[in-house]
Amino acid sequence: MNTISYHFKAILKTFDLIVKGNYLLFFVPGLIISLFFIWLEYSASSVDGSIGYVSDYSWINSIISYIDTGINKSLSILVYIIDQLYIFIILTVLSPFNTYLGEKLDSRLSGNQFKGGLIRFVNDFIRMVFVVIIALALEFAIMGVYAFFSWVLGFSFLNEYVYWVISAFFFGFSFYDFALERYETSVFGTLGFAFRKPLTMLLTGALFMLIYAIPYIGIPISPVIILMVSTIVYLHHTKQIKVQTEFTLTHNE
Repeated sequence: MNTISYHFKAILKTFDLIVKGNYLLFFVPGLIISLFFIWLEYSASSVDGSIGYVSDYSWINSIISYIDTGINKSLSILVYIIDQLYIFIILTVLSPFNTYLGEKLDSRLSGNQFKGGLIRFVNDFIRMVFVVIIALALEFAIMGVYAFFSWVLGFSFLNEYVYWVISAFFFGFSFYDFALERYETSVFGTLGFAFRKPLTMLLTGALFMLIYAIPYIGIPISPVIILMVSTIVYLHHTKQIKVQTEFTLTHNE
């Protein structure tokens, strides 16, 4: 399939550019935010580890055990919320940086030029927040529908895998919105593009989730790498990669 070939080319080109020292500054904002959230998770874990009072009375220990269990579950939920909040932030707060990176990479590979400015900056941020909200709403709605039928039909053993696939699709959808917005595609046009090319969304989103899952380094590097990959894949899909660029990628680089 073309989309698999496009992703393969995009991954090679992305890492070639990064190894040669291109766009490294775009890793800095994500690194700063990542360090802050790692500190939050470490603080939550430290609180968890500091709980462990033992009494000489068994009934007191039983009460403490229930309290510890409740606190551990609460902290687990807190860590999960922190993780989801981080993903939301990289898709919103970092959207201006991702937009600028996408424009620079697009111009380099396609020769197209894009207008910037404060108004564009504000519009991009508002649009990205709106798109992320739509993506989350659709994702949870689809998961909810699946969960109902899974419960009715007894497919719960597939839940973890199905939820992962659904999440990957919508992460891919969020990253492609940067390119679609750049070419003035409406929000509903973005949705149409996503559902016309589900495999593209899935592969890009899956790559994001795999890199993101790498301990420590996955958090700051995944947004930049996937933004670059999605930009290149989109240019291949829309036939905007220059012939010379494609020749250079496949023969000289």
